[in-house]
Amino acid sequence: MGIGSSRAIGEKFTPAPILVFLVILSSFASGCAAAENESQIGQTGQPEQKASVVSAPSALPGSRPMITDEIEPYSGDQRTLVVYFSQGEATRWVAEDLMWIFGADIEAIDEKRERKTNFINFMLSGFQSTFKIPSRIEKPMFDPADYDKIFVLSPVWSWSLSPPVRAWLKTNKGKLPKAAFIAVSGDTKPDKVVAAMAKVSGATPLASAGFAERHFLPENRASYLELLRSVVDPMR
Repeated sequence: MGIGSSRAIGEKFTPAPILVFLVILSSFASGCAAAENESQIGQTGQPEQKASVVSAPSALPGSRPMITDEIEPYSGDQRTLVVYFSQGEATRWVAEDLMWIFGADIEAIDEKRERKTNFINFMLSGFQSTFKIPSRIEKPMFDPADYDKIFVLSPVWSWSLSPPVRAWLKTNKGKLPKAAFIAVSGDTKPDKVVAAMAKVSGATPLASAGFAERHFLPENRASYLELLRSVVDPMR
């Protein structure tokens, strides 16, 4: 099992005309803001943490149970890869749980340029997601063609597939083995994002799921585990 981060490739970003950008800002500004607001999770006696750009949820206070104490680890000999992008905690949380269950290699997608958490970059992130513009990302460390199964996880930005995951899937189109696609959001249904992942990658997922803010609350631990099992069991 190994933990890797990406290093050196990307899709070139061609900016849209400024006028078009300004016109469409108002059409999804409220939606992006809502996604950010809904992505804050708090517990009694602990301050709420601000969500990252347009991904949600990001604040996961409290201790994390060891997932292999609750879900039986995979015991086969097939190689598994987990690939994800996360600026907060939630998507990474699910990715790491999958890593422990499958004894998988794990790779966090890195963008070539750091995404700042200011208003302009917040709106630009939503613009890129809505208009299907992939990020420029670092070259992946792991080749999915070397694996028997893969989990790909993306936060939902402006109700759409995140640009970094779009770039990774586009780079590896036609190379994915047996796959499961996972979306993480404030409350967005995963169907649209999973369909976009399938289209960009050229792969039909064997399993898919959408994790929402409520699944990460301590009192909803049972629903989190049930949803996680829904993608784990078909991939064993």
